[in-house]
Amino acid sequence: MTTLNPNHFIHIANVLLLVAYSVRDILWLRLFALASGLIAIPYFVLQPTPLWAPLVWSVIFVAINLFQSWRLFVERRPFKLMPEEEEVRRLAFYDLPPRKVLQVLSLGTWITAEAGERVLQRGKRIEALSLIVRGKVRLTKEGQVLAELVAGNFVGSALLLSGAPAEVDAVTIEPVRAMRWEVETLERYLAANPETRITMQRHLGRDLAGKLVSYAGSRDTGHKLDSTQ
Repeated sequence: MTTLNPNHFIHIANVLLLVAYSVRDILWLRLFALASGLIAIPYFVLQPTPLWAPLVWSVIFVAINLFQSWRLFVERRPFKLMPEEEEVRRLAFYDLPPRKVLQVLSLGTWITAEAGERVLQRGKRIEALSLIVRGKVRLTKEGQVLAELVAGNFVGSALLLSGAPAEVDAVTIEPVRAMRWEVETLERYLAANPETRITMQRHLGRDLAGKLVSYAGSRDTGHKLDSTQ
């Protein structure tokens, strides 16, 4: 009758641990590490004198990897956003998975503004950043129309990047639905989530570039009108 060799368990456990360190996907790394820890337990138990210290640590590592594997699995399950939330993702965060988008949205509040409401006042520092989902906002300076912001545009993006007070007024010219974030709350979140920060900075850059083009176009149109008078 052959006796069970405990060394087989530790060899298999180490092979699985080697595989765990070789994979790139963090979930598979956790699962292989979990299997390695479980298979190593009999090795510590079947010694002439059970190795209690490494056994306890092995159980702790198994518990940690089990929890982290479950958490990663839950995060990767298919997740469907509500129509309005999906629209925000399409407009500004298409690079992010739905769960990340939901995290960003949970930091802000939905707002609805009727036509004629002021959303940005000249001379005041920005306290919140708003993403237009539906409707239009007109930017004016001393009575001159600079641009009209539509779905996908941020209200206050240039001020957020510069930190300067507003040099323009922003007034809704039709009912607006928007997502609004307090600047301090948003900055804390982005500092802790570099992937989301990169995505938002990329969209803010495109948003600002589009506004500059629109502003330059409005100035050219104004100069042409002045020259014809």
